Amino acid sequence: MGLFVRLRILLLITFIILQNYASAQWQQSSGPPGGFVRSIISEGSNIYATTGGGVRVSSNNGDSWTFQNNGLTSRDTKSIIKSDNYIFVSGDENVFRSGDSGLHWESAGDELDGYYVKCLLNCNDVLFAGTYLRGIYRSADEGNSWTPVNYNMPAKYVYYLATDGNYIFAGTYQNGMYRSADLGDTWIPINNGLTESNIMAIICFGGKIFASTLSSGVFVSIDNGGTWSHLSPELPSIKGFAEKSGVLYAASFGSGVYRSMDSGQTWESINNGLGESDIWSIGVSDTDIFVGVTSGHIYRRSISGGSWSLCSSSAFFACTGSVSSSGSNVIAGTHGSGFYISDNEGLYWSRVSSIWTVETRAVISSGATVYAGTDMLGIFKSTNCGVSFSMVNAGLTSAWIQSFAICNGCLFAGSGEEGVFVTTNGGNSWSPVNDGLGSLDILSLASDGTNIYAGTSDAGIYMSDDLGDNWTAINNGLYSESINTIQYVNGYLFAGIKTGGIYRSVDNGANWSKASNGLPDNTNIRCMHVHENKVFAGTGSGSVYISYDYGDNWINIGNGLTGTSVLSLHAYGDYLYAGLDASGVWQYPLSQTELICDCEPGETDSVSPINILDIVYLINYKFKSGPAPNPYILCNGDPNKDCTVNVLDIVYLVNYKFKNGPIPSTCYAWVSACGLPLTK
Repeated sequence: MGLFVRLRILLLITFIILQNYASAQWQQSSGPPGGFVRSIISEGSNIYATTGGGVRVSSNNGDSWTFQNNGLTSRDTKSIIKSDNYIFVSGDENVFRSGDSGLHWESAGDELDGYYVKCLLNCNDVLFAGTYLRGIYRSADEGNSWTPVNYNMPAKYVYYLATDGNYIFAGTYQNGMYRSADLGDTWIPINNGLTESNIMAIICFGGKIFASTLSSGVFVSIDNGGTWSHLSPELPSIKGFAEKSGVLYAASFGSGVYRSMDSGQTWESINNGLGESDIWSIGVSDTDIFVGVTSGHIYRRSISGGSWSLCSSSAFFACTGSVSSSGSNVIAGTHGSGFYISDNEGLYWSRVSSIWTVETRAVISSGATVYAGTDMLGIFKSTNCGVSFSMVNAGLTSAWIQSFAICNGCLFAGSGEEGVFVTTNGGNSWSPVNDGLGSLDILSLASDGTNIYAGTSDAGIYMSDDLGDNWTAINNGLYSESINTIQYVNGYLFAGIKTGGIYRSVDNGANWSKASNGLPDNTNIRCMHVHENKVFAGTGSGSVYISYDYGDNWINIGNGLTGTSVLSLHAYGDYLYAGLDASGVWQYPLSQTELICDCEPGETDSVSPINILDIVYLINYKFKSGPAPNPYILCNGDPNKDCTVNVLDIVYLVNYKFKNGPIPSTCYAWVSACGLPLTK
């Protein structure tokens, strides 16, 4: 055979190997797309914008933009402010700060970890954080520590914070306006004259307080919120205000930008060149106005006048917190960028507009029926595989639903602050079932067909054997009380913990033991999923692991992922789907998860059981050019699973057979330690 022919064959073999290797990698789908620019601030020529895909930063007044998310453990960002030494950004899981113009981010204290922080405020160097479900927090040390300041503040949803330097104003969803005169120590309601209690934005300007509402326009107060009057002419759906050099600007969702030159008495639209009118945020620099829109684009206009121009248009991906399937549809619920379905395995995604909020916290499906839990609008139900939805909230006292489970025809829903609800009639009515629960923040739910298990954020796991009528704590042996996810399969109950890896119970939760072999120490388990007796786990560091032996060993199959948190996993059709933080939905061929583990480490001559003949066989191989261990050199010849065949394996077998030493590794344990493929 000629050299040229041999080279062609070698290249062909190499190509085939590379193709097979590539086929086993994760592939990013086309979406879902991110969007929703929620807050814009400036610091000199630096412009910062929070989006559903992280923090976008421009160092040249908007000429060019990059995402700067290093250190953000959640990239669904909401509000951004500055102090003397830091830039602060809030998200759906914490507050972060940067001391180097956004190049690196760190958690700002521990008290807000896991909290949805909607808005931030700096008042005279004291920081305030408005949350969903947890009230208002205050920091006097630039975010090193936070304390709750909620006296006479009953609102579950603190949507906006503003100050005139003396008072702090809090706009809420469903509870109207509040004011504090003592840096948050006490609050009083200030709703006299307001005809709507859903506050979207506030600004203190020219001795007045302007407050926009969800559907009733803008109200103005000239007595620090003591009384309010409706602004006329009406400005519709104002999502944000900004001011510069005595000029007041208002950004409308649907109608573009308005400007007032006389402290809000009269307004004019300034939309020339503005290609999108569904505006979510507005900010100003020394020379320009910036607005952010639903698509994630940012527009810029000179303060001195002229037309708007598109200055940031590159696409990005959503934070995909929930993945499921129904019929031929793959379903993706995102954190902050809407609800999507794909009927072609992720090639294209379509947004479902009948779920009105952009925040989906949980999805579950059964046949053609799909339920979606949201952050502030409760539960939506679809009977056509997720194509359209309607609200089903009768009996719910919580609008934040973050987990589901089905047991014996009953659907259970876990809320963020009101515990567990159950429906026996497909969501037509719900009833609370919380007797015995030590926490009402239910992060996860699971069922074994008889029992219901509830994982909480701060009190561990509870079990009910009577469909939720009574709950009992089952935490013996658990490392942590913060339970991100629970899964059950074939008598094994798994708990994924925020900082402690995976725990397993074989007695319905009565006792737990660590089952994290193959996982890095203190792994943050964000999600788990079971498919055909295989258990999958997604981590906060962006990896996916698989266990073939019910958690005895875990194998990393995350090669090719972006490294952002894996928030959800779901198997459907030919793929395992993973929802990632600010990276959309990814796919992994399920065919690549089929492992036929036909290796017995230490069984070198392929004749069971392991005996002295295997020791002799291995000696002959290593020192007398005898035949190799079979069917695999590595694995069969490596009982101590150090991923090489050497004299230590001979010593290991001698110790095992004649000195009561440890037993040889199992095939799954060997694969977990050394990886694939098994080498012949």
